Parts: sequence; C-alpha cells; structure tokens
Amino acid sequence: MIEKAVIKLDRYCAITLRNNIFQRLELRMTDLILVFGVLALAPPLVIGASKPLPTVYIQMDLKYTWSEFCLLETYFKTKMADLVLDQYGHYLNVSQIYLNNFDENCPPKNNVDKASIKFYIIKSGGTYDAVDKNATIKAFETLHYLTENNLGVLVGPLFQRKIEKVEAKGEDAPPKPTGFTELERTYIAIGIACGILAVVVSITIIAYLVKNKNNGGRTDENKPTREFIEEEKRLRTSSPLDISETKF
Repeated sequence: MIEKAVIKLDRYCAITLRNNIFQRLELRMTDLILVFGVLALAPPLVIGASKPLPTVYIQMDLKYTWSEFCLLETYFKTKMADLVLDQYGHYLNVSQIYLNNFDENCPPKNNVDKASIKFYIIKSGGTYDAVDKNATIKAFETLHYLTENNLGVLVGPLFQRKIEKVEAKGEDAPPKPTGFTELERTYIAIGIACGILAVVVSITIIAYLVKNKNNGGRTDENKPTREFIEEEKRLRTSSPLDISETKF
C-alpha cells in the first residue's frame, strides 16, 4: 500500500512539474510575441524614428541628398533662427527649430534620396510637442516668398537654388499664399506713385514749352523792344497823312 501511494505521489509531482514548465514556456512565448508586436506595430517608439507630427508644420523639398543635408543641420537651424521673429519681435533660438524626420535619416548611410525636411517651431524652453503655431506659419510664409522669388540665398548662401518647394502641412496649415504679398503691394504702390509724379512733371514741362513758344521765346524784359518794333511796323504801313499827323 505504501509503495502504491509513493508511486501515485511521484506521478502527481511529475505531472504538476510538467504543467508548470509548460505554463512558464507559454508565458515566455506570450511575452516574446508582445515585444515583437510592439516593435513591429509601433515604430515611433523605436530610437531614431519620427515623433508624431503636429497640426501645422513645414515640408521643404531640397536638391540636397540626405547624406549632404545631414552635415548642414546646425547651419540650417542657425539661418532659420535669424530669419524668423517670435511674437515679441525677438529672433528665435536655434533650439526652437525642430526637425521632425532628421533622426531617422541621419546619420546617413549613403542615403542618396533627396532630402524632404519636416520641421516646425517650438516654444522657447519647450519640448518637441510644444508647437509655436504662429511662428511656424510665419516661417512658412517667409520661406514660401523667398522660394517663389528665387531668393533662397537669403535663407543662406548654401541654399541658393537648392530649395525646390515649400509647403505648409497639417490640419491647421494656412492656405497657399496667392496674389501679391504685402512687400510686393508696397513696391507696386511706390511704382504707381512715381509713375503719376513723372506724368505730372512731364505735363508741366510740355505746358511751359508750349507757352514759351507762343510768346516767341521772349520774356517781359524784352517788352519795350517788342513795342518799338510793333510801332515801327505800324508807321511803315501807314499812309503819309497818318505819318504827318503822328505826334512825337
């Protein structure tokens, strides 16, 4: 009886141990599957991946490749900070220029794809999600104007003729500027005013010349001479009787 009890106990222990081993293996497999799912389905959590984009940002397409632009990060941020003013009229800090897709493309590994930068302005002292919408929109308007008028050199000498396109993206993105900008309207108004002034001056000069021509080109200083000549002509055309009656 004792031997049978011992055998049953051994079998029970063996079954229990086997079940525990299987349960632990199942738990480990479940953990591995979860880890794999997180890595595969949530790429933003991987180091070097892009952060979620805000409701307004700028996309700038360059003629540079990523391999080339990766070397210009600091240069680009410095030039952008000098180009845009905040709401208080102060220049931005370099740290406020946030390049969203820089880390996933740099450092480059012979990346010959054309660089398409996605960036925006963050508030001073803030993190990547503290977006300064007004400054971002101002930056877009400035860059769009410079690009459309072939003034990329004002962004920086290294960006002259290197900017292909500038767009505002996101649900809060402003519409693409159309028509004339404020600066262009100012230049046009100045041009119109100068044109009107030139016409007025031209009319004044022409009127003066016509009047002077009608007066024989003489001034009031020659008035006695004109009177003498007119009197002489009258005497020549008058009859002798009229001349004899003339009183001196």
